[in-house]
Amino acid sequence: MNNDPEVQSVPDKKEEAGGFLFDALEMFVWALAILILIFTFAFRLCRVEGASMENTLYNGENLLLYSFAYKPEQDDIIVFHLTDAEPNLEKMLVKRVIATGGQTVEIDFQSKTITVDGVIYKDEHATLKNTLDTIVGRYLSNRPNWGYDSKTDTMTVTVPEGHLFVLGDNRNFSRDSRDSDIMFVDERSVLGKVILRIAPFTVFN
Repeated sequence: MNNDPEVQSVPDKKEEAGGFLFDALEMFVWALAILILIFTFAFRLCRVEGASMENTLYNGENLLLYSFAYKPEQDDIIVFHLTDAEPNLEKMLVKRVIATGGQTVEIDFQSKTITVDGVIYKDEHATLKNTLDTIVGRYLSNRPNWGYDSKTDTMTVTVPEGHLFVLGDNRNFSRDSRDSDIMFVDERSVLGKVILRIAPFTVFN
C-alpha cells in the first residue's frame, strides 16, 4: 500500500495572471456589449443646433435622449428627424410638444394664448427675443403660413392621430408646427425625449 502523501501542483503565477487578464477582458467585452445595446435601443446622444429652444437649451449643448418604448406627451422636449426637409432646414430638430394626436390647438395672436382642447396651455417656457437677444414678448408678429384665420387672428388646427404639434421655446427664431414645411410631426420620426443636458448638467422631467 502506497502511503506517500498526495502532492498537489502549485499553479504557475503566469497562468494565474493570464487567467485574471482573460476574465477581466471578458467582463469588459460583456459590459461594452451591454452598453452598446442600451445606447442603441434605449438612449441616444445628440447636440443642439441653433437658437430655437433658448432660454431652455442653447446651441452646442449635448443632450441625452430616452427612446425605448417612448410615447410623447405634452410639454416633453423631443428630437425628431425630418426625412423630406428642404435644403435650408436642419434634418434633426429639437422642439417642445404642445399637443398630441386628436387634440385641437388654437393660438390666439391677440390675447397671446395657446389653448389645447379649450384648456389654456401653461406656456411658462416660451420667450420672444429680438435681434439683440432681449426678451420682448411671447408670440411672433409674423402669422403662420397655414391653418391661420386672418379674421379672428388665430391659428386653429386638429392634430392627426400618431402626430404631434410642436413649438420652439424661442418663438421668434423657431421653425416648427406653425410652418407649412414642418406642420405635424409623425411620432415615428421622433428619436427620443430629452432627459438630460450633459453640460451644464440639467435633468428634464
